[in-house]
Amino acid sequence: MGKRRPEDTWCVYMIACRGGRIYTGTAKDPAARFRMHREGKGAAFTRANPPIALLRSVPFGSRSEACRAEAALKKLSRDAKIAWAGGE
Repeated sequence: MGKRRPEDTWCVYMIACRGGRIYTGTAKDPAARFRMHREGKGAAFTRANPPIALLRSVPFGSRSEACRAEAALKKLSRDAKIAWAGGE
């Protein structure tokens, strides 16, 4: 296998939304995906709970790794999600 290219990198990202809600997703470019959410072109959740800030994004080596990490994050308590967003 060759060297991994940046375009192969997938990230898990977390967004703070209006009303104190948190959204977690995966994307190759979290900043661009955040802009899409802000423009109302993202998930139904972020259309109903408008995004305020991109809290954190973490790169993974593959889409499947990022999806597994996203699923694990979604199972955490709110406090644990906030801790993750803070880099803990």
